[in-house]
Amino acid sequence: MKELFEKSYIIIDGKKIDFYIYRKKIKNMNLRVDKDKKIIISIPMRMSSEKAKAFVKEKINWINKQMTVMDSLKSNEEDKEIKNGNIVYILGEKYKLVILQGKVNNIIKQDKTIQIIVKEKYLNNIDYLQKMYDNWLKEFELDVLNKLVHKYKEKLLDKYNIKYPEINVRKMKSRWGCCFPFKNKVVFNLSLIKTPIDCVEYVVIHELSHFKYRNHSKDFYNFVAIYMPNWKEKRKVLNKEYFNI
Repeated sequence: MKELFEKSYIIIDGKKIDFYIYRKKIKNMNLRVDKDKKIIISIPMRMSSEKAKAFVKEKINWINKQMTVMDSLKSNEEDKEIKNGNIVYILGEKYKLVILQGKVNNIIKQDKTIQIIVKEKYLNNIDYLQKMYDNWLKEFELDVLNKLVHKYKEKLLDKYNIKYPEINVRKMKSRWGCCFPFKNKVVFNLSLIKTPIDCVEYVVIHELSHFKYRNHSKDFYNFVAIYMPNWKEKRKVLNKEYFNI
């Protein structure tokens, strides 16, 4: 049975508040505010829209708090283009882009700046600057990832007779990493390097653990917890604070 969807609204203090109702094969109502500040309520298939409205109205204080949280998270987003003075994140830290003219193309991370040095003809070529930065960021991330994988070589890979995997990085829309056990390969999201180092480490442990458990069972997460007992905290940070950057 497919889930059913409808748009609805309530009026509180003269203000119209839109929200979205999803009918699913569930027993209880579930309310959330997504990263775009969209209010979504999931309800059992046969429950009336009026009950959903009443529940949203009852939880309006909680909704307003979530809206405030989403506004604060927006301040952590990167600027969308590689331009002089714009902000980027690396390992959870904020850096300002400084684009300079030089004889040889190069990128230098220094203090709280990322200096992109390019020949004069590329100074205003945003596509070229973006590609150059992405390539540099990929190499930077690969270095960090390989160091973390090596950290767990003896106590995880060697211990369970897992061959050292091929590590790749690419842009992904909805995953921080993917493990391909039969290819002995792990692919990580390019945006992962923007998150704090302990979050990167969690994703590394998570993906390496899939060589032993090729699912997300209780045994899998118990195994992850051996190497990072507070993995839930790291996952929460990744999902809430760094999904948009």
